[in-house]
Amino acid sequence: MTLAEIEKLDVDFLTVQEVASCLHVAPQLIRDQATVNIRYLGFPICRAGHAFKIPRAGFIAWAKGETPVMMVRGEFDLMVGGDAN
Repeated sequence: MTLAEIEKLDVDFLTVQEVASCLHVAPQLIRDQATVNIRYLGFPICRAGHAFKIPRAGFIAWAKGETPVMMVRGEFDLMVGGDAN
């Protein structure tokens, strides 16, 4: 999946598999990093139990080098990655 394809999706959240495909990494790498040190991901990620979802707008902003959009806490616990420095 490409960033252009992700931009065309009509969903609020992306799956770990979709983001991993766009980044050309294994989905488990994203899950592991979200569990160990969320800041190194750089993009926002939400956790609901053992499931992870990535806000589409936040991922697109991060992928374009912009500041990811922040969300109000709701159904998911929002974890925000940021500058690792």
